[in-house]
Amino acid sequence: MGDPIRFTIRAQNAETDAPTVEDLLAQIGDWNSIVRGVEEAIAEDGVSEIEWRVTGASKNSPLAFDLTAFPRRHGMNIERRTRRVKEAISTGLSALRSKPERPSYFTEPVLEKAEKLFERVTNGLSLTKIEFGDDLPTIEITPPEAKLAAKNVSAVRKPKEKPYREIGSVEGTLQRVERDGYGRPLLHVKLRVSGETIKCIARESAQSEVEHHEIADIWKNKRVRVFGTIYYKALGQIMQVESDAVQFLRPREELPQASEIVDENFTGGLKSEEYLERLRNGNLS
Repeated sequence: MGDPIRFTIRAQNAETDAPTVEDLLAQIGDWNSIVRGVEEAIAEDGVSEIEWRVTGASKNSPLAFDLTAFPRRHGMNIERRTRRVKEAISTGLSALRSKPERPSYFTEPVLEKAEKLFERVTNGLSLTKIEFGDDLPTIEITPPEAKLAAKNVSAVRKPKEKPYREIGSVEGTLQRVERDGYGRPLLHVKLRVSGETIKCIARESAQSEVEHHEIADIWKNKRVRVFGTIYYKALGQIMQVESDAVQFLRPREELPQASEIVDENFTGGLKSEEYLERLRNGNLS
């Protein structure tokens, strides 16, 4: 099991650095929502498998809590998932303190909670410090940083850029299929990179492929690549896709593993530089 997260809170008060009950509960509650939201965005099936428990609390000032990850299902190994969640949040919060760009796996609900987490440090709290352990960088949020970070989050959530569209493709996992008011298949796809779930309208050329799988397969959580017109509400922020083609991809467990691809003896015992030299000169036998 990885290191616990240490979550420290200090109030902005002349007499005491003890936070109010409201600020304490709200800050921890929003943090828990961020952790769970990022995990759900990372998980292909969108299901949380981690349960965070309070395993320690400091008696010193400022107030600090140790939050440890436990599996929701007995015996499940969550070490790798916990590490990914920690890394995504550490990287994402750090980025938001310096630039108005959406971090990976920071969905709209996660951004909303992050904005509140930052804003509270400018109004009532003077510090929120998050120590992730596992050799990950510590995030220390003070009022000046919090003010800029909250402004950056707001810019991401309410962009000023004009909407645009382009031809391309997106890849992710299929969450559900339904039909719109015109009877067209409507795919809800969870994007592989961001964890956001977007709406993909299957135009006539893509409908037969979708309908075939709709009947023949249990398509929830199937990997798909959708080709067509991508509509953005701002730079890099996808609103929906009007698809001309839908490609159903092989499940990850059916993909070849590294051990099946790598041939440790492909140079025939030659050093890499000697092998490349012979290859360039056409002297390989």
